[in-house]
Amino acid sequence: MKRVLAWFLLLAGLGCAVAGTLLLTVLAPPRQLDVTESAPEPGTAVVTAPGLLELTGPQAALRASGTPQQQVFLGVARAADVAAWLGDASRTELTGVRGELESPSFTTRETPGAAAVDPRTADIWLASASGAGTAELDWPRTASADVEGGVVALAATDGTAAAPGTVSITWQLQGEQAEHPSAVPLVAAGAGALLLGAVGLLLTGRKGTP
Repeated sequence: MKRVLAWFLLLAGLGCAVAGTLLLTVLAPPRQLDVTESAPEPGTAVVTAPGLLELTGPQAALRASGTPQQQVFLGVARAADVAAWLGDASRTELTGVRGELESPSFTTRETPGAAAVDPRTADIWLASASGAGTAELDWPRTASADVEGGVVALAATDGTAAAPGTVSITWQLQGEQAEHPSAVPLVAAGAGALLLGAVGLLLTGRKGTP
């Protein structure tokens, strides 16, 4: 009976260890959250809501893409400064993220209005980047901590023409978001069961030796 129990522990331990290892490797959830908004008529700017850049992970990787002929601007500034710069300009606001990790999307709010001024002439930006057709910018989460009222990101062109049609944000996931919660316990339980089963087989084998 003890030998049967030892074999059961070995097999159960092996199954748990394999399952936990698979959950940590092949079946692991995505390591990053990548969300893209494509709008045919985004207005003169695409702007994030306060707090969105700090959704998760150590930093937000921002990317804005338009046509090759567009000079794309991407900047991060205090929420109050961006609101003042926008005034009554038309915009698309990225207010949050919804859906599963495998297929997330932004929740948005569109505000009609007028044109704005060229963002490259404003002195409000804490960080900015520009380029022909595409602009990219990384914003560390820690950089938002001491900014009163929070920060937002803004994508635009010259303030009068349409904003870049595609804006994406990528966050690196950490902790429980980046792994199955049962993966490590399964590996630990499997290792314990394997050890107990091996010791049990060893002991029962010795007892059966003449």
